[in-house]
Amino acid sequence: MTSTSLTLRCIGRRADTHDVASWQFYPVAGTLPAVLAGQCMTLHTEIDGKPHCRAYTLSSSPQDACWQVTIKDVGLVSHHLHQTLQVGDEIRVDGPFGDFNLTALPCERPLLLSAGSGITPMWAMLRDKLATRPDADIRFIHSARSPEDVIFADDLAALATAHAGARHALILEETPTAHPWVGRLTADMLRELVPDLLARHVYLCGPAPYMAAVCRMLAELGLPADQLHQESFGLPAVTSSTVPVATSSDHFWLTLKKSGKKVKILPGQTLLAALEAAGETIVAACRAGVCGACRCTTEGDIERQSVMTLSAQDLESGVALACSCTASGDVSVDY
Repeated sequence: MTSTSLTLRCIGRRADTHDVASWQFYPVAGTLPAVLAGQCMTLHTEIDGKPHCRAYTLSSSPQDACWQVTIKDVGLVSHHLHQTLQVGDEIRVDGPFGDFNLTALPCERPLLLSAGSGITPMWAMLRDKLATRPDADIRFIHSARSPEDVIFADDLAALATAHAGARHALILEETPTAHPWVGRLTADMLRELVPDLLARHVYLCGPAPYMAAVCRMLAELGLPADQLHQESFGLPAVTSSTVPVATSSDHFWLTLKKSGKKVKILPGQTLLAALEAAGETIVAACRAGVCGACRCTTEGDIERQSVMTLSAQDLESGVALACSCTASGDVSVDY
């Protein structure tokens, strides 16, 4: 499915929790492209005169007449959208894209695991599955900090009530009232909630620490690796604890072809991170090698963590995704 650039008009805005809101969009002209439940789109905006973009999972299902994104008020672009994006506004988007969906990764009996705003692709996939197969056997376990932080809480409960095969459980870290599942998701909880776990395919999305912990848990429980599918927005962050302070011997040079400018790039640091640290502006949306917004042409020693949107010809020509590409030697880049 090819990603398309189009202009959408905001036709609705709804507060979901104290720090999460959903926006509904319809095209200014023409019709919406076909979409698979769980895919994403990139929103383009301007902050203080500078262009910014960010990829968000669509929380709408393919059966909906409009597209919807559900965004937590955290981060520069997300906060800006919370403060400024209103009904009637127009916004440029690219999409849809992404391979995390039940169409590309089909299975008969899915287990959906999510935490926080990672619920958005799961909500789209759940609704789409039940629309096409009302008697589908689905298990959905969502983790949140408190009852007030559960996105789509009422809608989720209503959907589960209407479909006997769709069973869901909420894992709450804290709650003022009695609740059967309090704390964080554990292996014992999974055994009790999904006794046939090893016969299911698992779809996982949430904050990086949650996903890492659940991956270890599932491996320990014996789930085969090919039965786990993840929405992996964001490579591991490069921090002072993982990257040494640059000296003349532990960094490489990243040369900008157009200007000849040279910037330092550290081992393990992405091209995107090095360029932004040097004050360069490069379009980047998903920052996980999914959307292809940060395509660039390179010469030199690089290691690609994602080639999701690249063709064999791209790879042969040195095309890389700056957000998911690191240097193993001196590199020149054009974008």
